[in-house]
Amino acid sequence: MLNIIKRILNLAGESANRIKIAFVISIFEGIFAKVPIILVLYILIKMVSDSATVQDAWIVGIIGIAIVILRAVSRRLVDGFQAGTGREVLARERMKIGDRLKRLPMGYFSEGNIGNVTAVITSDLVFIEEHAIHTLSKIVTGYLSTAIGVGMLTVLDYRMGIISIATIILAILGLKRIQKVAEYHSGARQEAQSRLIGSVLEYVKGITVIKSFNMVGDRAQKINNEFEKYRDVSIDFEKKFNPPLLNYESCFAFGIGLTILASSYFAFNQTLDMAFMLMMLIFVFELYLPFKELGGLSGQVRIMEAALNRYEAIHNVAVIDEKGKDIAINHFDIEFKDVAFAYEQEEVLRNISFKVPERSMTALVGKSGCGKTTIANLTARFWDVQKGEILVGGVNVKDMTCDSLLKNISMVFQNVYLFHDTILNNIKFGKQDAALDEVIDACKKARCHDFIMELEHGYDTVIGEGGSSLSGGEKQRISIARAILKDAPIILLDEATASVDPDNEEHIQMAITELVKDKTLVVIAHRLSTIKSADQILVIDNGKLIQKGTHDELLKEKGQYHDFWQRRIKARSWKIQK
Repeated sequence: MLNIIKRILNLAGESANRIKIAFVISIFEGIFAKVPIILVLYILIKMVSDSATVQDAWIVGIIGIAIVILRAVSRRLVDGFQAGTGREVLARERMKIGDRLKRLPMGYFSEGNIGNVTAVITSDLVFIEEHAIHTLSKIVTGYLSTAIGVGMLTVLDYRMGIISIATIILAILGLKRIQKVAEYHSGARQEAQSRLIGSVLEYVKGITVIKSFNMVGDRAQKINNEFEKYRDVSIDFEKKFNPPLLNYESCFAFGIGLTILASSYFAFNQTLDMAFMLMMLIFVFELYLPFKELGGLSGQVRIMEAALNRYEAIHNVAVIDEKGKDIAINHFDIEFKDVAFAYEQEEVLRNISFKVPERSMTALVGKSGCGKTTIANLTARFWDVQKGEILVGGVNVKDMTCDSLLKNISMVFQNVYLFHDTILNNIKFGKQDAALDEVIDACKKARCHDFIMELEHGYDTVIGEGGSSLSGGEKQRISIARAILKDAPIILLDEATASVDPDNEEHIQMAITELVKDKTLVVIAHRLSTIKSADQILVIDNGKLIQKGTHDELLKEKGQYHDFWQRRIKARSWKIQK
């Protein structure tokens, strides 16, 4: 159990000294808590010897009031140092984990870790914040107060001291048993919680598909199963935890009973002062109370340790730019040199080499799954290549931090994600310190200013999570406004007009025209008619670059691009037959 104190102090970092100061104050609080025992013993001795006076009562009363005040001040200082520090530490750790998550390779999020990450942020850190410092205080108080009490008792009468020491030794053995049970089952409980959160997220994110295929009951059953598993694990935790807890608490019942029996026996045999015996009868129940509470805390401590394990596991995942440096580049060409890449065992790109000149337009064309989007993701370093190198501005992206690379890149993809926030704040993701006039100017260029002003609160309108309260075309234009505001020299564009209606397509095409002026542009093309003017077109097939040239050059080659173009012409006359 003491190990949790060390881990919390490590988590606190520079703030650990404030918690240590609280520990020191806790020692004095523990001493103050035992002073009433001495006062009671003093007054009992006076009463038994029939020598108590009014002056004795005043002395005991004044000291008692002083002790109450000192304990209150000590407790206030302990809470101030510990609780305040705990809130600051957890607030800081939330920001740190947010910064770390954006620097992890995207593969981490596609390997079943979403539920785990969500559990850490929404559950584990909250549990640590609400319980860690409070639990820490009780652990320290439990050990210190009991040690002081047993020490004082041993000094006053070694026989009572031996009984109390034996009781504490038995209790420590019982506490270790509780901790073993809690350690094993708390890990299983946290794992079940992680799976449950993952299932709920999957259900909520896919609710449209689930409802459209009338699979609500089937998918709900999967969540029900996870809830039942979590329930069963939690019940099993309680069942396994309670028997050793009962044994632990029985140690104190045994110690208290033996103390009362022994003190009474010694007093009636006149080997123990009657006043001391009366004091023992009064305070023996309070003596073990702080240490007794540690048993009930064991479950919380083990859950906290499991939470810290999951949190630290995320911190131990190597960030993608660990060795990167903040490098400022002054030209913005892109070059792939013999690049090979695979998602786990599935090879996607095979020894691809090409160059995108600065302020030019390069289009990527190919069948679905050929590697077009992978090229864009590798350029932004969402993943790292297994072979070869990618240069941006003549610098290997592996030599740069993610921030120094991505500040030069804007991305506009088909699937736009907007946050549950105001439209203004969503657009300012592109430039946090942008003035309102800059935002409005970007929105006018993106052809979204007019529809924003028609909303009830204009730019202060709060949109649903994922942009659910806006149409696809409106979301797309807001994402383009965000990119225009960022004004990055490199644009990665997954053709934004592929899944919108003709009216929105016209607006979005005009917005894109504003976005890409004087930029280095890489377009993932779905409609070949939109890339006829590209400076170069790269045809990707099965992870390889098979053709490269302008639209006219590729049509003359009679290769795959020519086939795509012919199919596109035929598709224009396609219609549904009754």
